[in-house]
Amino acid sequence: MITAQLPDHLSYSQISTYLACPLRYKLQYVEQIPPAFKSAALAFGSAIHESVGAFYHQHLIGDSLRPDQMLDVYREALRNGDDTELRFFNGDNEESLVKKAQQMLAVFHEAFNPSIEVIGVEEFFEFSIGDLPPFCGYIDLIEQNGGGQITVADLKTAARKPTNGSVHQNLQLTAYSVGVEALGFTPDSVNLRLDVLTKTKEPQMVRLETTRTDQDRDRFFKLVRHVWNAIEREAFFLKQDWHCAQCPFGEPCGQW
Repeated sequence: MITAQLPDHLSYSQISTYLACPLRYKLQYVEQIPPAFKSAALAFGSAIHESVGAFYHQHLIGDSLRPDQMLDVYREALRNGDDTELRFFNGDNEESLVKKAQQMLAVFHEAFNPSIEVIGVEEFFEFSIGDLPPFCGYIDLIEQNGGGQITVADLKTAARKPTNGSVHQNLQLTAYSVGVEALGFTPDSVNLRLDVLTKTKEPQMVRLETTRTDQDRDRFFKLVRHVWNAIEREAFFLKQDWHCAQCPFGEPCGQW
């Protein structure tokens, strides 16, 4: 057993990593091997996320950021004080990503509706699933319209426009639908939304709404429990797919 190395909490990132590749989960979360590099695409998405988060934080206190100020946040966040090598793929480089970020942040800024009241940004939640470690996360955005309707949203960047089916199956939004109860909201009264900034030639801000039922949440609990049980049993195995080419754990994986 690896009880001493089991995490003290669960998260969407852990669950999605295990589902994508159980061996990567072991290398990253159990053995805690430092990644050989950081994918520029991953760093790009995180930096865009921080830029938008900074915008919402300022809006929350009655201020606003211009697109050029958001780009400054992006530039600072891209490296994030981390000495890990930033590795570029698919013909990208730092200059091309800055240009893409500038386009995407301008699109986000233009699409923002100032009449919507922002009531929470990066709100921490925690809930229990039986005797499992607590499930923790952060809700990107909580907003309220003029009629009092509450919406929680998750922001992503994507290479292409998402489909309606993808938002209805999004596990992170299902976790949000449970997490809102810990924040004092009634899950069935809260709208869920996926906000996607596309990295297409002409970026778009795509907003897709969805809901979750008690059955959806029960299935989520069942999935998390099965993943946790597999982790406890050390069910770690290689799952090869297109992600392998950009995986920062390639060397220890090759020794498996």
